[in-house]
Amino acid sequence: MKRLLSTTFALLCLGTAATAAAQTSTQPTLTFHDDWTVEQEGQPSTDTPLRIRYDLDRLAQCRGPSWTITGYMMSNRGPVSSFTVASPWTTGPTAELNLAVSRGGNLELWFQVTDANGCSAWDSDHNWNFHTWVTHDPTVTFSADWSETLTGTLQAGSTLMVDYDIGRLPLCRAYYLNYVAWSVSLNYRFDGGEIFTAPLTTTWGEWNLQYWRQIPAFINIPPGVSQVEMWFSNTDRKACQEYDSDYGQNYIYQVQ
Repeated sequence: MKRLLSTTFALLCLGTAATAAAQTSTQPTLTFHDDWTVEQEGQPSTDTPLRIRYDLDRLAQCRGPSWTITGYMMSNRGPVSSFTVASPWTTGPTAELNLAVSRGGNLELWFQVTDANGCSAWDSDHNWNFHTWVTHDPTVTFSADWSETLTGTLQAGSTLMVDYDIGRLPLCRAYYLNYVAWSVSLNYRFDGGEIFTAPLTTTWGEWNLQYWRQIPAFINIPPGVSQVEMWFSNTDRKACQEYDSDYGQNYIYQVQ
């Protein structure tokens, strides 16, 4: 196995709890203004609920009986969760709520208004959705410049986020019938034991097969282990294979 030079390709599971916002000056906040701009204050993280401030004039349509503005969120192209943003009982021009974010990575948000008459309208940045990055403790980052950084404390019982730039493995990129037919994966084991694999890419596009999007992987660190060992692989349907394994030594991190 060998370590390869690369180019850059930059890229959350979420709790579904949405509660009335408790205001603090340091709380990470996403504000959706009525002029269609989105403002971020602070760095979203899994340590603090993410405050959402949503101007109701962004979705001023559909004010028939039982109208509701619903928010949707998705972590790393995973399952979609929903939460209530506003209803006829919402007071003032702006709705505020907190979202509990349980994992780091790419968070997508979008919104819909509906009413009992069948009216429906969307606020989704023209179907691209609104994105923000959520930090996670601990995280090991494998950057395009071939540096590796561990942030936070790696402890037994914790969940490690692996943020890997897939541009480090750029060679195997086969297509089949105009669809991607390649993948990048994390391989890992504890104390030299059984090997596990987790994907670092996911499908995304109109037919869900057009593009690959980079996503982080998550490793649950079991009790009693002393180290986690990682390496990375890129394969495609034409039998291309390449590895990122620190010249065959693999990347080893001690567990406290």
